[in-house]
Amino acid sequence: MKKLILLGLSIFSAQILQAQQTYTTGMLFSKDKYEAVDQLAPLTTRSFTGIPSSYSLKDYCPTPLSQGQQPSCVGWASGFGARTISYAIKNSWKGETSTINQNSFSPAFVYNIIKSKDDIKCENGSYVSDAMELMKQYGILKYDDFPYADDNCGTQPSDYGLQLAADNKIATFLRLADWDNPANLALSVKKALANDNPVVIGMRVSSSFYNVHDVWSGVQEGSEGGHAMVVIGYDDNKNGGAFELMNSWGTNWGNSGFIWVRYADFETYAKSAYVMVENIKDPEPKPQPIVDPKVEPKPQNETVSLQGSLSLQLSNGTLMPVKANADIDRNFNIVTAEKTTYSVSEAYATGTQFRIRFKSEKPAYIYLIGYGGGDKSINALYPFEKYSAYFGFNNSEVAIPNEDYFIEFDNVPGQDILCILFSTKEIDINTAIQSIKNEKGGFVSKVKTYFKSDLYQAKEVNFKDTEVNFTATSANQASNLVPIFISINHK
Repeated sequence: MKKLILLGLSIFSAQILQAQQTYTTGMLFSKDKYEAVDQLAPLTTRSFTGIPSSYSLKDYCPTPLSQGQQPSCVGWASGFGARTISYAIKNSWKGETSTINQNSFSPAFVYNIIKSKDDIKCENGSYVSDAMELMKQYGILKYDDFPYADDNCGTQPSDYGLQLAADNKIATFLRLADWDNPANLALSVKKALANDNPVVIGMRVSSSFYNVHDVWSGVQEGSEGGHAMVVIGYDDNKNGGAFELMNSWGTNWGNSGFIWVRYADFETYAKSAYVMVENIKDPEPKPQPIVDPKVEPKPQNETVSLQGSLSLQLSNGTLMPVKANADIDRNFNIVTAEKTTYSVSEAYATGTQFRIRFKSEKPAYIYLIGYGGGDKSINALYPFEKYSAYFGFNNSEVAIPNEDYFIEFDNVPGQDILCILFSTKEIDINTAIQSIKNEKGGFVSKVKTYFKSDLYQAKEVNFKDTEVNFTATSANQASNLVPIFISINHK
């Protein structure tokens, strides 16, 4: 598990005077810290087709406020900005600005905790990854519960405040690209926005950014400082294509607190981009005091769905034929049952090349485990190192090993099994595999035994017959995971 790193350096924080107006930034950059964050799943090229030409989350934004003279832009962009927008989307508060403002989150909660403890004068900036890790581990308080003052960064939340903040945890957070790979950054940001994910960025800005309207020129003037903002929309037809950003310099700046930045300038000056992930399932409701014993509690009818598919594509482009096995429903929850969910109808020789493709139509954490029938090996195939298992984008897929290479059957024949796990919660897959190896029985029963307390019930899952495809729906908080096993005869 990641540890919250409370660091604060003044490398890129800046306070710049321009035409009687002072603006403050405060974002610190670190390639190592940025690339230590898990990256978004490596989506295939066709996952980016069909993205709308424009998209906006502006109707979910709080009214932009000002950070004043404090270098707290990270707290504003991640806490007040992205966390509030994400919360408003989850609650369907489109266009309800008053309600959104009343439920906005505190930038002070974030900045006061993650800044350097030695920085008692509030002079230094902070890292977005620390802000995200804080919200993952501890949550965040509402603005009204932890107000902001740009002349005070020493106030810390009380124990009770931390209890309240825990109700507002995020599930995780991801980076959208590598530090030195801006070529696909704009496309990844557009994909995230089109899936209702605000994007927190770290951008190099200079004095040319302080008196702007409509679209930033993209020309830097003077020294550059790191500044965190929220990307809330895009338009391919705006000045050749541009992103709309929400800033923390008040409504007198830019376009009432917002500004447009062209795609090319964005990819040049944006050095980091993060998305936060909401919990797929809300936490279980806390017990409420019983006012009248005769009053029946309201039923918990929230439903959480999983829906996904997988295909096995040969190097010539054709698909391996699959068929659901008999008694698929009856065997689903019987941990001792060794029968796989699906079987590939044909056997394949050593040297046969193929590629695995999978999709998820609902937010999920996806893991792939391979079992070698010849040598009894059990290995994690996905997620790749430094990539996240979270998959939250519609109409998207991942190819394994990638779009340029194939998997090749080795020279050890036997019945190989692929297991794909669709889960509503994050799994420590390496720990899971070590435990699975130590379980008794065959591979299928080992996996089901390890995850038995998290399995959906068979009646909650529907499988298609001639393709690896399923839908699962449940109102049961204990239903978290659907394992699918595909057997392949390797001759």
